[in-house]
Amino acid sequence: MSRKNAYPQTTTPHDAALMAAIVRAAGVLRFDSRPGSLERQCTIGLFVAALSDRLALAFPHSSDALKAVVFSPATDSNPVETSQPQSQQHA
Repeated sequence: MSRKNAYPQTTTPHDAALMAAIVRAAGVLRFDSRPGSLERQCTIGLFVAALSDRLALAFPHSSDALKAVVFSPATDSNPVETSQPQSQQHA
């Protein structure tokens, strides 16, 4: 199945906003390293941090979740779940 036909032809406003944020976040980084390499993994980490900043205005909860993934202290559990207030964990 080709990518062109894999998704519906209509784009929701949320999808368009998320795509624009991804394009802007990726635009400031270099992706000239081998896929799967340590360098690419480091770039992906920087990408997630940049994306969380781009999402902050339109998607504040998603931005906070991405920041928890990138900047949380070492943990053996899910850093997003442990960073949420109790009222949000059970919503």
